[in-house]
Amino acid sequence: MGKIKRMDQVRLILRTYRRCGSFKEAARRLKMSKNTIKNYVKIALNSGEELDKIVALSEESFTALFHHDHNGHEGELEKTFLANIPLWLKELTRPGVSRQLIWEEYRKDNPQGYCYSQFCAKLKRHLRSKDLTIALTHEPGDTLQVDFAGKKLSWVDSKTGEVNECEVLVTVCPFSHFCFVIALPSQKVADFVYGINQALRFLGKLPKKILSDNLKSYVTTSDRYEPKFNDLCVQLADHYNLELQATRPRKPKDKASVENAVRIAYQRIYAPLRNEVFHSIEELNRAIIDQLAIHNQIPFQKKEGCRKELFEQYEKPLMAELPNELFELKKSTKAKVQKNYHVFLGEEKNYYSVPHQYVGKYAIVLYNRTLVEIYIDRTRVAVHQRLTYRNCNRYQTNDKHLPKNHEQWKASQGYDGAYFIKQAAKIGESTEWLIQQVLIAKIYEAQTYKSCAGILHLAKRFTPQRVEAAALRCKKVGKGNYPMMKNILAKNLDRSDEVLILKIPTHDNIRGPQAYH
Repeated sequence: MGKIKRMDQVRLILRTYRRCGSFKEAARRLKMSKNTIKNYVKIALNSGEELDKIVALSEESFTALFHHDHNGHEGELEKTFLANIPLWLKELTRPGVSRQLIWEEYRKDNPQGYCYSQFCAKLKRHLRSKDLTIALTHEPGDTLQVDFAGKKLSWVDSKTGEVNECEVLVTVCPFSHFCFVIALPSQKVADFVYGINQALRFLGKLPKKILSDNLKSYVTTSDRYEPKFNDLCVQLADHYNLELQATRPRKPKDKASVENAVRIAYQRIYAPLRNEVFHSIEELNRAIIDQLAIHNQIPFQKKEGCRKELFEQYEKPLMAELPNELFELKKSTKAKVQKNYHVFLGEEKNYYSVPHQYVGKYAIVLYNRTLVEIYIDRTRVAVHQRLTYRNCNRYQTNDKHLPKNHEQWKASQGYDGAYFIKQAAKIGESTEWLIQQVLIAKIYEAQTYKSCAGILHLAKRFTPQRVEAAALRCKKVGKGNYPMMKNILAKNLDRSDEVLILKIPTHDNIRGPQAYH
């Protein structure tokens, strides 16, 4: 029973019930709950007197009857409530268990117990007095809060004596307060993402969310409802299947756990290392890890266990497994899909195919050491293993990207191998021969179209007559391609009567290596 009603209201409850004889009807007439009517009638009848006599009691006797029972009832409720606190605390750490569920189970065993609002208020007051609000405010295994500390650490270059200051990234699981700290060269996005990578590796599992404030390396456009995150952070979240969240602008309490973790890091990591000198950031981070191991195993002051024990027992089992490979930073570039349905990756000067229907569109190319991903209109349309050869104009082509109907492809794009041969024949016989050689030089004919177009374009730059002469020189040595043609024309070798020599001939006028000993 909740707050006791005024005595005049209680008398009215008893009179109304005596007249109608029904809890439900009395509740309807008085616009009260049926349980309230039932509770007061039960107290009256438990006294052993008839309702008429109880209603006729003096104010003093009537009040004593109900207050005495109410106080006794309250005492029993409080006793039952306190006895269940340890069990409820443990249950609230389990996934899916809420205060609503705990209360429903409580009322099932104690129909006259506290209403939901009273239950929550009492539970909150009790847990706050014991410093246990953690069980009510954070789901285990749910979130990793991250932030940069305001104060920096440093290391000294042993050769130059230069002092290098480091940013310090702090992460914490707010349920257990299990903490990770790492020194980084800067707050730039590449360093920030590296720090998150190492934090996840330290945990050995994956939370559901990452929460930070509006760091420039994390959020590009802050907004209370839909912040925009840095592309590299989005890639990291996609790799690990994490949700990115940002705190509300100027609301530090949204990430109170990591704010507190930073404060404690000053005491338990910064302070013990204050007189140490480190000669690399790696050496500094090894020392941080040593102090971190001590910090995470220090027992709590106001409750049992330590950060590591809480994390291992309650959080880690609920977290997802890490993928086999940690996230690797990807570079990004923009490229137009060429008519041979390939994009050119300028850093390595190689080509990668996309489905032919995307010719002419602009693509975003993301790549790391081993993989190339191509996106058009935010949809990934192609994935390739990155070529190990660099600067050699090689092609990585997926058969599925080739057009099925070649005639339809020719009509839509305006050229194919036959087109280039026809155009070369207009320049001359040797140019036609050269184009034929280029067309068969690759596994897929389309891979050669750019070279063919380049050779034909030389006719506009150097005249058709010079291109034909250069092609003739190539024909005489039995091979040719676009770089050879460009070199011949640039050095005016097409105007020379000498034949292009690929290998130095052996004759009596050539001195051997013995001449130089």
